[in-house]
Amino acid sequence: MARFLYSLFIIIFISAASAHGQSSPTPASMETPVWVTMMEDPNTNYFAARKAYDEYWKTHVRPPGEEEEMERNQNGRRQLTKEEEREREREERRKKKLTGAELERTEYLKYQTKRFENWAREVKPWVQEDGHILTYEERTQIWLKQQEEQQEKK
Repeated sequence: MARFLYSLFIIIFISAASAHGQSSPTPASMETPVWVTMMEDPNTNYFAARKAYDEYWKTHVRPPGEEEEMERNQNGRRQLTKEEEREREREERRKKKLTGAELERTEYLKYQTKRFENWAREVKPWVQEDGHILTYEERTQIWLKQQEEQQEKK
């Protein structure tokens, strides 16, 4: 019985340790940018989140987006300017020098940047003049009201 309990304890401990390691999407070596936290808050002000995002990238190196990488991989599609070519070469040299933690940070920021851009595009139609983003319930009420008005017109 003691052997069974000991084995059970070991299995639970390993499972818990494994689950904890997977639950942290932010690399341990960096803080989460404020705009990521704002994007995840349902009561955030759209304009404040957008400003925080723009301010962040004024002082940090922005990771290349998928479009830029696709452009690089499709030789002959579009001729790069000399400045774009130099920037591409600088970026490739910089990537080769990255340590594991730095590469993880770059990939994290790339992912969060894509998430933010998608979030901004998705909520844009629901942003009010004061920056408030309509909740799902508020959107549903608008839709129901429109359906009601359409039924009255028929």
